[in-house]
Amino acid sequence: MQAVRSLKQGERVRARILLPFTLVLLFVIGAFVLATYVVGGREQEAELASRVRDMEKLFARQIENDASMMQAALIAISRNEAIRRSFMRRDREALLQQTWPLFDTLRENNNVTHFYITEPDRVNFLRVHQPDQSGDTIDRATTRQAAAQRTVVRGVELGPLGTLTLRVVLPWYRGDQLIGYLELGEEIENITDEIRRILGVGLLAMVDGELLGPPLRDPSKRLKGHFNIPERIGSSVIVAKSIERIPEALLRRLREGTAKGRETLRIEEADKEFHVTLLPFSDISQQVVGRLAVVHDVTGVQDNLYQALGMVTLLSVAASGVVFIIFYIILGRVERDALRQREVELKLTRMNTEHQKVVQLEKLSAMGLMVGEIAHQLNNPLVGVVNMAQLAERKLDAPDQLKGLLGEIGRAGKDCHSFVRRMLDFTKISCFELKESDLNNLVNETLLLSQRSIGRQVRLEAELPEHPTILTVDPVLIRHALFNLLANAIQASPAGSVVKMGLFPHTRGGLPGWCLAVRDQGSGIDQALFEKIFTPFFTTRPDGTGLGLPVVQHVAILHEGEVWAENAEEGGAVFHLWLPQTGGVTE
Repeated sequence: MQAVRSLKQGERVRARILLPFTLVLLFVIGAFVLATYVVGGREQEAELASRVRDMEKLFARQIENDASMMQAALIAISRNEAIRRSFMRRDREALLQQTWPLFDTLRENNNVTHFYITEPDRVNFLRVHQPDQSGDTIDRATTRQAAAQRTVVRGVELGPLGTLTLRVVLPWYRGDQLIGYLELGEEIENITDEIRRILGVGLLAMVDGELLGPPLRDPSKRLKGHFNIPERIGSSVIVAKSIERIPEALLRRLREGTAKGRETLRIEEADKEFHVTLLPFSDISQQVVGRLAVVHDVTGVQDNLYQALGMVTLLSVAASGVVFIIFYIILGRVERDALRQREVELKLTRMNTEHQKVVQLEKLSAMGLMVGEIAHQLNNPLVGVVNMAQLAERKLDAPDQLKGLLGEIGRAGKDCHSFVRRMLDFTKISCFELKESDLNNLVNETLLLSQRSIGRQVRLEAELPEHPTILTVDPVLIRHALFNLLANAIQASPAGSVVKMGLFPHTRGGLPGWCLAVRDQGSGIDQALFEKIFTPFFTTRPDGTGLGLPVVQHVAILHEGEVWAENAEEGGAVFHLWLPQTGGVTE
């Protein structure tokens, strides 16, 4: 019956341990999976942000490269004497025949889409890309700036027909005489296609519809481009794109959005997920004309992340299951051993119960006899002392008799002293084990014991030499003394403070030795108490015994050392226990 109860109790103990252990395992698995998801998500966001930065750099670099290419082409054209002579003669047909092959080559190899030759008054003389249109005044910002600055001007410009074009305008001189302007342009859609080919991201170039001409504000119109798409998205118009199909969720979001600054979106549609970054961009006049949408399909990346999370979760559960099974088996063995040990302990307890009662009675009887003997031995001399003192008061006028009485009092006092000394000799440690000991180890052991036995929240620190400090001492007594010093320091220090114990070489009275110093962070020692702190039974605490510091002093004397106290300048008290380099026990 007892075995059945023990077995059931063991199962209950196992359940009480395994339940929180299982909860801890589940918490660890959840925390690990969550951390993996967060870290993976952050890495993904960092990768996407890096892609966007790369796109911005590539976009700016592509514009700069294409502008430099067109500027170099314009300089070469401006130096062509045949073209210059045809322009000076205003021979449009000859000029077209001379410039068309150049434009055709630039269009095929460099995606140039516009070629203008303009009069000094900014009236267009020839559109090489559209020869049938001419005679209008070119009032774009690039041409105006080139006329005002008399130098090459290049930049992205929004045209009235809704095109974003990279334009380079070169003032054309004959000597110091301005004879006209040469202009090349490239629609920005060519640049977006190139970026998609290099980085694999889709781009949408959208401009503010209010900046376009009235015909383009009609929602029923269509824009020319690679794909046939609606002209407007909310208040914006798509002027270039390098993505075959714009997700409907993104279209809805763009129609609803009113922000003009930088923005990052997460778009989900069916089984697809897109990361979209909206970047504002400005034309050559530094006016924000629209936004560039960088669309990155992250479906595959998300699938990889979810697969990694699934694998991590599976491995974590499997590892936790193995740990749980191992722990369950070990706990079962421990329980069986504990049950056997408990049964043995119960048997021993029953066997020793009566014996302990007898021993306790014998101890109480022996203590009573000892107390009676002590009272008897001390009472007789003390009664004599009291009587002799009373007789001495009556014999103050008889010096001889008074001297005899005082002698009797002295002998009675010596008898009491002799008896007390015998009692001390009886209780004194009967044997010391002096041996070579490492004070570093003694300090560390004492600190560990003090930290475990003292309940206050005080941190203990040691400042010890790098090399072992070997002295011939009684390690038990030294540990006892250090423990008393630490106990006093901990009691004097406020919660959360630090008690430090240091060991350093120190010469005392011309003798080399080592000093153990215990520093607290209390209020220090009152000057009036310095002479009393080593007095037996003197204490400032209601629960103190007044024996801790006297014991330390006694240990120091036994080792031919010294102990003293002082207040530290930064606050608190410091107790020093000095031991000579070759000390011994004073018998």
